Amino acid sequence: MMAMQITQPLAETAERRRENLFVRIVRRLADSRELTLFVLVVALALAMSIVYPNNFPTASNMRAVLLNLAPVGMLVCGMMLLMIGGTFDLSVGSTLAFSGVWAGVVAGWWGWPAEIAVLVGIMVGALCGLVNGLIVTRIGINALIATLGTLTIYRSLTYVTAGTGVTPITDAFAEYGRAADPLFRIQSPFWAMLVLVLIGGWLVARTRFFRQFYFIGGNPRAAQLSGIRVDRLILIGFVIMGALAGLAGVLGAARLNSAVVNAGVGIELKVITATVLGGASLKGGEGTILGGILGVLFIALIENAMIINAIGVFWQGLVVGLVLLFAVSLDRFKTSGRA
Repeated sequence: MMAMQITQPLAETAERRRENLFVRIVRRLADSRELTLFVLVVALALAMSIVYPNNFPTASNMRAVLLNLAPVGMLVCGMMLLMIGGTFDLSVGSTLAFSGVWAGVVAGWWGWPAEIAVLVGIMVGALCGLVNGLIVTRIGINALIATLGTLTIYRSLTYVTAGTGVTPITDAFAEYGRAADPLFRIQSPFWAMLVLVLIGGWLVARTRFFRQFYFIGGNPRAAQLSGIRVDRLILIGFVIMGALAGLAGVLGAARLNSAVVNAGVGIELKVITATVLGGASLKGGEGTILGGILGVLFIALIENAMIINAIGVFWQGLVVGLVLLFAVSLDRFKTSGRA
C-alpha cells in the first residue's frame, strides 16, 4: 500500500514534466519564427519525400528547386533590410527585368565584354533603387505609392529599351548564369544567393551600421533624435535593394542567355510574402535574413508540390496570396498579443 502511494505521486510528477516540456516546445516555436519555419520546412520536405518518392527527393528536382528560389532569395535579402527599417519596395520585379535587359543590350547588341555587361546591369539596378530612395526620403512620397509608380515606369522603360527582348546574348555572358560547381552541379545563381544570405545575415545581425535599421523601424522619430541619420540609411537600403534586383536580373538573363522583357512579373508578391512569413513586421523593427530565406524555401516547396501534381501556374499565385494573408495575420496576432 505504501509503495502504491509513493509510485502515484512520482507518476504524476513525470507526467507534469512531460507536459511542461511540451508547453516549452510550443512556446519556443511560437516565439521564434525562424524555428517554426525550419520545423515546417523539414516536415514538408519529409512528407513530400514519402508521398512523391519518385519525383521529389531526386537530385534533378532538388537542383531545380534551389535554382528557382535563387532570384527570390536574393531579393528577400534586400527586402528584409527595408522592412526591418519600416519600408518596402514594390518595383523589384521591374528593376530585375530592366537590369537584365540593359546587361543584354550591352553584351548582345553593343558587343562589349560580358564583365562590363554584368556591372552595367547591377549599376542600373542600383540606380533604380537610388531613384526610389530619393522619391521616398527627399520628396517624401509614401513608399507604397512611390514604388508602385516606379514599378510601372521601370517596366515601360524595359519595353522601350529592348522591345521584345535581347536573345541570344553571348556565350561568354551566359557562362555567368550557367556555371555549375563540380560536386552538386548547381548553377551559379544559387551560390550567389547563398553568399548573399551568409554575408547579409551576418551584417544585419552583427554590425552596428545595419543594426540601426532595427531602431529606425521600431521608432523612426526616436532613432532620429538619438543621432541616427534615418533618411540616409533608408536611401542606402533602397540602393542595396536595387543592386540585388540588378544582380538577380543579370544572372537570370545569363542563365537563359536571353534578356526577357517580362522577367520578374509578380515576383514582388513572392518576395514580400517570404519576408513577412520569415518574421518581418509590417510596422518595422523585426526580422532576420535567415527567417526570410526559410520563408522562400517554404514557398518553393509548396510550388514544387503543385508542379509535381500538375496544378496550373494560376493556382500557384492563389496559394502564394493565401500564404501572404496567413503571414500578415500571424504578424497582426503577434502585435495585438503584445499590446
